[in-house]
Amino acid sequence: MTIQELQDQLRVHIRARVGRGELTGSELAGMAALPQGHLSNFLNSRRGLSLGAMDRLLRALRIGVLDLVNDRELQKRMPAGQRGVEPIAVVSAENAGLARFAANQVLEMRNFNKSFLRRLRPLIAVDRSDWLRFVLIKLDARSSGGFFPRSIATTLLVDRYYNSLEPYRRFHPNLYAISVAGGCVAAQISVCDNCLMLRPREPRQPIEVVRIEPGRSYFDYIVGRVCHIGLEV
Repeated sequence: MTIQELQDQLRVHIRARVGRGELTGSELAGMAALPQGHLSNFLNSRRGLSLGAMDRLLRALRIGVLDLVNDRELQKRMPAGQRGVEPIAVVSAENAGLARFAANQVLEMRNFNKSFLRRLRPLIAVDRSDWLRFVLIKLDARSSGGFFPRSIATTLLVDRYYNSLEPYRRFHPNLYAISVAGGCVAAQISVCDNCLMLRPREPRQPIEVVRIEPGRSYFDYIVGRVCHIGLEV
């Protein structure tokens, strides 16, 4: 990847985050100690950035250069024996809703078969093209919604490119990772009267109601669809 291509990818990343309302151009300029006009000209492709200015933007965005590199390009440079697998980050429930993860937010990496991952169908209700698609989340017993044994640690593989309510399989409700109160829970969901209804596995257990905040939509709360469950015994 050339410096020009890297800057183009950085533009795409920033525009996507501004478009989602995660930050504004003026906020980012302040965090990166850049003149707002300088940043505006960069985002509108009227000028490039020095390496120092790029470093400040990357630090402000809490991403690294590799976060801007296309996954296919990274795969080409992997040793031949590792090209059939894709490393997936394990993160805490609190960080699961971030588009990208800083090094200190990744608990560990685990490999998954690429052919399995490629078979999974995405269904995006809102653009997440700059997000890492897959993430692994460790849940405690309280966050498991009764779907998994309480005595066993559970790790969920979550497809964050699936934040639609459309069932993945006909007549089978999706299990989602839902961002709630600064954490993450597993639940089947529905939307009613501007509220998110979190349905546990057991019908006798109470349904948790989460009111959708003004200016937000149901898909903002969906981290993604649970597509694989690992039980550690």
